[in-house]
Amino acid sequence: MTFKIAAAPIGRSPQKKTENNVNGDKELIRKRVSELARRAEKSGRAVYSPFLALNEQDILSRMGAELIGIGHSVFGGADGCERVIAAFYEGEAPAHADYPIKCLIAEPVNRKFAEKLTHRDILGAVMALGIERSAVGDIVVREDGAYLFVLEKLADYIKDNLTEAKHTRLKTAEADSLPEGAFYKLSPAELTVASERLDCIVAAFCKLSRGDASELISKGLVSINGEQPETGSKPVSEDSIVSVRGYGRFILREQARRTRKDRLVVRIKKYE
Repeated sequence: MTFKIAAAPIGRSPQKKTENNVNGDKELIRKRVSELARRAEKSGRAVYSPFLALNEQDILSRMGAELIGIGHSVFGGADGCERVIAAFYEGEAPAHADYPIKCLIAEPVNRKFAEKLTHRDILGAVMALGIERSAVGDIVVREDGAYLFVLEKLADYIKDNLTEAKHTRLKTAEADSLPEGAFYKLSPAELTVASERLDCIVAAFCKLSRGDASELISKGLVSINGEQPETGSKPVSEDSIVSVRGYGRFILREQARRTRKDRLVVRIKKYE
């Protein structure tokens, strides 16, 4: 079972979706979530979704009343993962080790002649293998290679076939462990904004006008702690994780100071 919703990439003219189409997509996801919950109820064991994108997580978070009697929790392979698998269960929540996730590492065969690979390069190489996007979680590129969280049932196939990205030959294996310290690097930065409204903060982070930021929000391309606000007027509270598809994500830490022109300076930590 896959959870897929087509989304127009940033920077391209999106195909206009009617309200009926959007509502139909949401209803399909709700039905699939309900089906997984009922399977967990009937079997008495944990049932897992594929990796969920932020819009799918948003729908799941709003379904509490429809999942009475069934617990659910999420995990993506490491703390801070944006794409996560949802577990549905009765009783005690499954341990992180029980989630059907494998972490692979793809390394250049010859580092001397290797190109500098990006998240997009690795994801493109995986998609070229015929893998559904919902089978792949976060991809994090580090100096020693690219770490990929994938569905356990496809790990061997990806490991055996992910042999090249761009023009760089790769060797892919199961990662013995994650890098020491935090898996995601956080770099501090400051944003100068008119207020703590979401559209103001997104505009400053993405270096866009407030109008363009509002358009991203209305298209469902911005989330706060996994939930997608409908408008940019929502204030962003401290320690919220804001994700902007195509631009990155960050944690809003605190107000720092006011400028002479009475604009607000806020501190953030950006995921690298």
